[in-house]
Amino acid sequence: MSEFKYACPVCGQHMKCDSSQAGSVSECPTCFQKIVVPQAPATDDPKFILTGSKYTEKKIPSTLANAAASPADAPEKPFPMVVVVALAAVLALGAGIYFFGGKIFHPAPATGWQTGDIGQVGAPGSYRLAKGVFTVSGAGVDIWDQADSFHYVFQALNGDGTLTARVLNIKNTDAWAKAGVMIRESLKPESAYALALVTPASGIAFQKRDRAASPVSEVLHVPNQAAPCWVRLVRQGSSFTAFSSVNGTEWTPMGSATIPLPGQAYAGLVVCSHKSGTLSQAQFDNVALNAGIKAGPAAPPAAPKPVAPPANDTNWTLVLDEAVIPGAPVAGRIHGQDFIIERAIFQGGVLTLRTGVRGPYEFGVQINFSGAAPEALAGQAINVGADADKAAHVGLRWKEGDQVAKASFIKGYALRLEFGALGKDRLPGKIYLCAPDAEKSYLMGTFNAIVIKPKPKPPQAPK
Repeated sequence: MSEFKYACPVCGQHMKCDSSQAGSVSECPTCFQKIVVPQAPATDDPKFILTGSKYTEKKIPSTLANAAASPADAPEKPFPMVVVVALAAVLALGAGIYFFGGKIFHPAPATGWQTGDIGQVGAPGSYRLAKGVFTVSGAGVDIWDQADSFHYVFQALNGDGTLTARVLNIKNTDAWAKAGVMIRESLKPESAYALALVTPASGIAFQKRDRAASPVSEVLHVPNQAAPCWVRLVRQGSSFTAFSSVNGTEWTPMGSATIPLPGQAYAGLVVCSHKSGTLSQAQFDNVALNAGIKAGPAAPPAAPKPVAPPANDTNWTLVLDEAVIPGAPVAGRIHGQDFIIERAIFQGGVLTLRTGVRGPYEFGVQINFSGAAPEALAGQAINVGADADKAAHVGLRWKEGDQVAKASFIKGYALRLEFGALGKDRLPGKIYLCAPDAEKSYLMGTFNAIVIKPKPKPPQAPK
């Protein structure tokens, strides 16, 4: 006899049993629902959890009762093969399993939500619903490029509709781990989709894949936002609009995209750890899937893209006593081009302030602190005057046509850099940097850098 776990179809409570109890009736210790114990799974993986089925008592018709009471009066008949097939199907349904494209998905009869992994995730995900809170665990490399891998809790959506949820929290397995609301064409990894997402350390974003197996693109990325955060997707035909909110009342549009999905699609909650085989976990509440259009209160028009102030004598000065650092995200000009920070990273003793959140570093500034650890810089104030003989290496990058141009300085620039307290994988600060170039390049404002630490070296085998 092998022991396995199964879940209550009403409240999700996990219970243990062995194979000899399959088909018997048990009672959930949490909600007291009577449950038919499913058949033992074919795998011994302890993470594989079946769902039992509700037990309902039905009276046996008198004709069947009489036949059952007098089996000797009934002529023997060969056991039909169709009964075997039907019995196998019933057992699979009783265990809460159905199949799509070779993947196993588990319906939750009491809630209408279905759950399963999309793509190759490396570790099976799961979800639990209790008191209106969805707790979803999922692995997967990413929801990006031309195929996805994540855990999905979903329902079918026919036609137009709105999906809303508040992401309460998400485990930081990676700065780009993802939790959010999605509407996708199919349950295949390469499916087209729209996704409004929240990350642990890279802000929030609205991303899309226009057609199956095509590359993913970001409609909007908003750094320096994190859970708890409300997200919403509205579908109207082939038009998809995303919104975000801090309170569930006042909604900010994240943009719109045209994605030619069929009439029936799949709408639900996603969790991706951004690391194959490693589970992240997120919690959602206020989850609502509504047919028809419900965009919420009228959203204000999207704010225009900020423009960096000009490099005049007020913003560009080599005299630190005259420098004023605003409380807004870092902005400025590099080689005459507007710069608005989109990502800050501290790695290997180098602080990088850049545009773009992925791909090569092509526009921004790097300050090299000669391998200093973030712990050594936390809480420190650094002031470098233009008359210093030698200081930290400062590098600028900008685009000239299709090429990346560079400039570097070890003296002649003015820098005021004030680091805050080191948080969990974060090093905040504020900066004023003025370069001595003819274009009067400068940056000023606040940042919250993601700290990327080197992977620990594996222990050496004893000699």
